[in-house]
This record gives sequence, structure tokens and C-alpha cells, in this order.
Amino acid sequence: MVLDFENIHVQYGRKEILHGVDLSVEKGKITGIVGPNGCGKSTLVKTVFGIAPMKEGKIILEGQDTGKMTRKELSEKLGYVGQETACVFDFTVEDIIGMALYNRKKEKTSSKDIIRHAMEELKITDFSGRNIQTLSGGERKMVFLARAVAQGVDTIILDEPTNHLDICHQLFLLNYLKQSGKTILIVIHDLRLASYYCDTLYLMEEGRVLSHGTPQKVLTRDHVEKVFGISGYMVEREDGEADFAIDFEKRIEN
Repeated sequence: MVLDFENIHVQYGRKEILHGVDLSVEKGKITGIVGPNGCGKSTLVKTVFGIAPMKEGKIILEGQDTGKMTRKELSEKLGYVGQETACVFDFTVEDIIGMALYNRKKEKTSSKDIIRHAMEELKITDFSGRNIQTLSGGERKMVFLARAVAQGVDTIILDEPTNHLDICHQLFLLNYLKQSGKTILIVIHDLRLASYYCDTLYLMEEGRVLSHGTPQKVLTRDHVEKVFGISGYMVEREDGEADFAIDFEKRIEN
């Protein structure tokens, strides 16, 4: 495994948010975290960077304890795109993406070429030269994703990356991640997208992992009803691919 969370406990004041969470991320795969609002998904991924301090537990990245790594060492191996894309300064799109190069390992490719390549990968070259504050929330999200690409790392953590994106850009982004070969840990709310794009899912409830495994194993009728209060389940399409379906009529009746 590339990234392992072991017995993670997080407490704010007297309230414990995470209760001994274990989670493993396999190399080259997309691992998704799903669950209702407030169950601890974002808190868990923030522990990697010390944004959410752990009361107990440890995180292992490529065999190293992240608690013993410097910020520079961590940034050379791991990228992160959070939920928020606010920026109070008048940076250009290139300025924002270029921030990823600060700790990137030195190479022959010029900074300008690296930034340009990242913009091409995310198909945002039309944003060139624009002030980040002139972009919509979805457009900003694509810029921050390009910054993670420019960082040149093989492992990226994404906290609700499809937030603010229209359906076309959601599918573009998830297809890009799937085809990138990178190791991805993603917090995602859309269960249908999670079931299709994630190789492994972790279903969280009230600061604990209720179930983990393939989407078919995790998104069972019982689990979905217990955690989300709706009637949802995995189905097999005619092409053999798995899909997630919601029984809207039953949801309305309840």
C-alpha cells in the first residue's frame, strides 16, 4: 500500500471526531471515501498534513511515518486539493499553478513548460493570464487541480473535487484521474460516480468505517439505508459494468 491510516483518533475539545479509523490506499488505484455530512471524511484526509491534529494513530506514506517527515519531503510525494478555492490576492492562473513548483524536484523542463503542460492536461489553457478572482468556483477548482498535476507527484488526495463542477467537467476530471495511473484518495458525495470510478470504497458513519471493499460490497441496500436513509443499491448494467441506482419512489414514501 502507498498510504495507510492506522488507528486514527481526532478530538476537538471534548468531542471525538474520529474513533480509530483504519484506511489503506493501493498504488495506482482510486480509493474513495463516502458518507453523510459530518461523518469525518474531510477530517480524516486533513490529518495527513496536520490540519486536523491526531490524538492517536499514525499515517504511513511509502513506508515513512508522515509525522516524521518535513513539509518539503511530504510535498515531494503527495498532492492535495481541498474543498476551498478562495484566494484573496490578485494572482494569475499561472501564479497559482506555479506555486506547486516550489518543492518539486529539479529537472531540465522549464517552469513555464511544466505550468503549460498542467494547463493542457486539465484543458484550461483558455484561462491563461486571467486573474484567479475572475473565475467561477468550478473554474477555480480546475486551476487548483492543475496545480496538483504540476506538483509532479504520484499520489494525490482530493477532498470533494467535483464540488462546483458541472456534469461535463465532473466526468472529464474523473476520467482523467482514472486514466492517469496515479494513486488517488478521493472524498466524494455522489454515490453513482463513486461506484463507477473508485476501485475501493470506505463508507464512514459517525467517525468510524462501517464497511470497505469494492463498491458492490460496500453500497448494499442495508448499508445505504442505514447511513443515508434512502433506498439505494448496486446493479449490473447490460454492458456488464456496475452502477448505483436509487429507488426514488420508496425515498418519497419514507
